[in-house]
Amino acid sequence: MLSKRQIEQRDLRKQSILDGALKVFKTHGIEKTTMDEIALESGFGKATLYYYFTSKDEVFIAIMEHGWKNLWVGIESLIVEELSPRKKFMGIISEMASIVKKNRNLYGFLFTAPNHIHDESKQVWKTYQERLYAILKTIIEEGIKKKEFIDLNPGMLMKAIGGLFHGLLIEN
Repeated sequence: MLSKRQIEQRDLRKQSILDGALKVFKTHGIEKTTMDEIALESGFGKATLYYYFTSKDEVFIAIMEHGWKNLWVGIESLIVEELSPRKKFMGIISEMASIVKKNRNLYGFLFTAPNHIHDESKQVWKTYQERLYAILKTIIEEGIKKKEFIDLNPGMLMKAIGGLFHGLLIEN
């Protein structure tokens, strides 16, 4: 059985690998990145890298899942609050902005990452992403019904918000 310290060290090594991979993915693109480059950037040998991840795709999946799950967990408590649609929406957007600003590299990658993994069963992060978008869309629709928002296409508004996030918080 692993001690608390050993578990923490493993988590730190795994996070270092993900941070290194993110840098390499952003520099060389996902397709051109190799496990050797990820290991080098992470400061570990290739054997250590393969201990944690069996492939580049698995590293990519872990980055995507970590980021989307972190964003979801950060706003989850706001979703269940009994607030008007406008206040709930603004609270969620504000919290998302705070989370994104803390790790612009990660979220810049998440929001622009190509659909590299085509096997939907491995796209675990999409669960968080789709839930988040569905919740926001539902809040917008409720706000339109209650006349708290002007009557706009919720899907179009979501795209506009995505563009604003990218332009204001990530490309800064």
